[in-house]
Amino acid sequence: MKARTKKALLAFHRWSGIAAGLVIVLVGVTGSLLVFEDELDVALNPDLYSAEIQGLRLPLDQITSRTARTYPDWQPAHVTRLDDAPGRTLTVTLRNAGGNERQVFVDPFTAEIVGERSSLSSLALIRRLHGDLTLGGVGENALGLLSLLLMAMFIVGLALWWPGKKRLPGALSVKWDGGSRRVIRDLHNLGGVYMFAFLFLSAVTVPPIVWKLTAPQIGPPAPAAAPPSAPQSAPENAGPPMRAPAGGPPPTIPWQDAADAALEAVPGSWLGFILRPLGPQPFFLIRVFPPGENAVSKQTTVFVNRYTGEIIRLSAPAAPTWASLLSADFAASLHSGAIAGLPGRWVMFIAGVFFPALFATGFLLWWRRRKSRLTSAAARTAADP
Repeated sequence: MKARTKKALLAFHRWSGIAAGLVIVLVGVTGSLLVFEDELDVALNPDLYSAEIQGLRLPLDQITSRTARTYPDWQPAHVTRLDDAPGRTLTVTLRNAGGNERQVFVDPFTAEIVGERSSLSSLALIRRLHGDLTLGGVGENALGLLSLLLMAMFIVGLALWWPGKKRLPGALSVKWDGGSRRVIRDLHNLGGVYMFAFLFLSAVTVPPIVWKLTAPQIGPPAPAAAPPSAPQSAPENAGPPMRAPAGGPPPTIPWQDAADAALEAVPGSWLGFILRPLGPQPFFLIRVFPPGENAVSKQTTVFVNRYTGEIIRLSAPAAPTWASLLSADFAASLHSGAIAGLPGRWVMFIAGVFFPALFATGFLLWWRRRKSRLTSAAARTAADP
């Protein structure tokens, strides 16, 4: 590599890291925490997620009805079950007219409310910081651009480190007896080299997530979502009614009917998430999982007609293709390592921790170099007559 080119690339790598370093550290650390978000949430809030097993689970409509009566100004939007542990509670997310959200944790056997929290919990704040820096769409776009910068920095860093084939064996270990500056430089270089694939993966999966490069297909809703000719009555305990205007479609089917339709379409699965349609949306969005699984890469998404209970579309896990990289769900499973199960999640956890480590060692190299130059300049000034 020519000296001028190397100098330019080094300047890009150094100043990009310094300029964006603190944001990179923030995103890396919060990302590591979110890899094990569910486990952390249960460990920090065990009372919210456990219920005494007694009899059969109640229908979802009784669960949502209880929350609707307890919080009359809020409407049940979706119901989540963290995993298929027998004593796991259900999380009902409520929304009010202002678009605010509240999580209510309900015993699935008695419909008793065991706890609640706002959307501003500590883990929710970590999720916002990692997902959009709490800046909404502006933050998402900033993180998308930051991911492009990171990819360029990783490639440039690898090119700057590359010692050539002959010197490669000796460049793959830290020279602990080479002085503090050499040790710091080796730790910085080799940290990036050995984790390059996973650090690059964490960056390249960001654009599909924040920019939704491919829209999810839900199939043609027009024929499937057409309301039946005979009106159906909504159950008494289904929560706030979603009545259509006179002459319009009939009421939305009960929560449990939609869930049963999805579970029947995917035998042996358990219900992890159900979103009730609000406004003109023609379907329930439901996610089911195989026994013992709750990773995004294992989920099957089922779209159920809100009026008839018929399946509009079923999106099951499929063999990944190059086009899959543009899918937000698939990119998210790569981003978190969930696609490779627990080992993959641990690898991505470690990759997140490497971001602050690389920033710290890189900053130290720059600071020591700057301090040395200032000292030399001061010495030359003092030596001048």
